[in-house]
Amino acid sequence: MKRTEAEVLARCCAEAALAKKASDVVILDLRHLDTLMDFFVICTADVDPQVRAVVRHVEQHTKETTGDRVLHREGMEGLNWVLLDYVDVVVHVFKPSFREFYRLETLWGDAEILTVEDGAADKPKPVRRRRIVEPEVEKPAAAPRTSTRKAPAAKTTTRSSAGGKRKPAAKTSPAKSSTRRSPGRTKK
Repeated sequence: MKRTEAEVLARCCAEAALAKKASDVVILDLRHLDTLMDFFVICTADVDPQVRAVVRHVEQHTKETTGDRVLHREGMEGLNWVLLDYVDVVVHVFKPSFREFYRLETLWGDAEILTVEDGAADKPKPVRRRRIVEPEVEKPAAAPRTSTRKAPAAKTTTRSSAGGKRKPAAKTSPAKSSTRRSPGRTKK
């Protein structure tokens, strides 16, 4: 059976979704049913960043591979169910709870389900280096802190070389004031 342009586009969308780790990727063939579109591509993405990544990659990959651009995009605000409309192909990216709730596969139960080959299974997986983690060794408990203040510095005494005794300082009398008051001025 010859593949149509719509089928090529649907498979291209499915491959792009798989490349971004979308799960449960299904293509529904609606050509023998009386519908406006030929194919549904349905996939699941677990979290918001993955939904965005799948949508962006599907758009980019189809544009580069087939030259088709998305006609209409819906659902990017909530990211629970994003719909990409390519006229003959409609891509549905669901969060798991929404896919389970709407169950498009059972709603379109008369549609033929096409298999999607995961091209990533044929490619060898890159080897990652594993970081060796040393087992934790128990460290002795630290001594409890008593205070964070510094202790006062110790006073040092200097002794003279002459026997080590100091003489007391001589007492001085307070100095007399040298300011004189003029006789014409008096306090009131």
